[in-house]
Amino acid sequence: MAQATPETSRMIGPLSGNPVPLLLPIVLTCILWKKHPISFNNKNLHLVLLIYVIWAVCSLFKYGVYTTEEFSYHFFMVYAIIIAYIHNQIFGYKLIPIYENILVFFCKVAVIGWLIAVLFPASASFFRLFNETNYGNNVFYLFTWMDPAKGQVYSNIIRNAGCSWEPGRFAIMITLAIFCNLCQNGIKFRKNKNIYWLIIALATTQSTTGYSAALVIYAIFLIKKFNLKYTFLLVLIMIPIVYGLMQLDFMAEKIGTRISEAQDVSRLEENFYWSANFHEDGEYRGTIDRFDAAVFEWMNIMNDPILGYSRNIEHSYFRIHITSNYVLANGFFKIFGMFGLLFGAYFFYILFRSSLKIAAQSNEQRKLGLFLLLCVSAISYQLLAIPIFTSFWFYGFFAPAYVQKNLSHRNLLKKQIV
Repeated sequence: MAQATPETSRMIGPLSGNPVPLLLPIVLTCILWKKHPISFNNKNLHLVLLIYVIWAVCSLFKYGVYTTEEFSYHFFMVYAIIIAYIHNQIFGYKLIPIYENILVFFCKVAVIGWLIAVLFPASASFFRLFNETNYGNNVFYLFTWMDPAKGQVYSNIIRNAGCSWEPGRFAIMITLAIFCNLCQNGIKFRKNKNIYWLIIALATTQSTTGYSAALVIYAIFLIKKFNLKYTFLLVLIMIPIVYGLMQLDFMAEKIGTRISEAQDVSRLEENFYWSANFHEDGEYRGTIDRFDAAVFEWMNIMNDPILGYSRNIEHSYFRIHITSNYVLANGFFKIFGMFGLLFGAYFFYILFRSSLKIAAQSNEQRKLGLFLLLCVSAISYQLLAIPIFTSFWFYGFFAPAYVQKNLSHRNLLKKQIV
């Protein structure tokens, strides 16, 4: 999920390269399945896989490419769906507290590592002893130190990427854990240590997407009912918080600038032209920001609204007709770009069903909570084909219908350990 290093990124693709990272989650999932046997005779699983296989076959025929690499894109989507099914069938609602507690552990490591880096700048020499990443160095897959020389610094303070390759990805991992905490406890700070670790870690990421997602999810949980009392409460509490956050240089100013720039994509033509003349075809030069990327993904959608360009971005209109040296960051429109409007809408229908089901089984019920959270998170990052995100995304289709009511967070963990 964090994909901080080439090894951890290999867990979700491609097939070429060192097979050990790819096999690790598969072996662990098989062990889990052996310990907790489940049936794969499930009509929802069969339906999803059947629809996906039909779409994949049509996509393969469309492009006429039958290489191992091309098949691997479809393999990893099916792989993510099956792992999501196994996790949901075995854990059910326990997935919520399990995920929260794992993220809290990573947040504790991240906050401690970040404090060392900020308070003791000389620690840079220590962190540089570890494997280098795009923005810093990864410490035993638990913490990625952001090298100030490589950017990722706001107000002269380095950002916190936690266990991920980039602070924004870590931030949306945290906001999902915050959602899990809110589902079980509501907005509660007393005797709720986990929420403090999650909020502190989120604050250190200085992530526009993470902060925005947190604001959305807290707004949803603040309103218990749509009446005058709760609307006034929301305004009274949220306006000062939103106003304060928007004064940060990576919030309102950054969002406004990016939206303004996205309205004039011609400014990117010079970069594209320069890359085409001075770099080889397909050589990576950078990632187009989420708002600019939304414009180009819309071009991809309009070019092929029925089937989409498949999971291989090399087939997209952007890569073929605009530039092959850049990739697009927007994960929301990418779902429609890759799978087409109909299949993309079907995936969002599944997410909506999952949002309803998690709400129905939670102590604090917010029907649109998961749906809106993942939609906001997907504006900047791809989520659908990453197994743990997929487990939440497909919860409404795969998790057992029964859940024991009034089972406290602590008792869930005790039962899990037993």
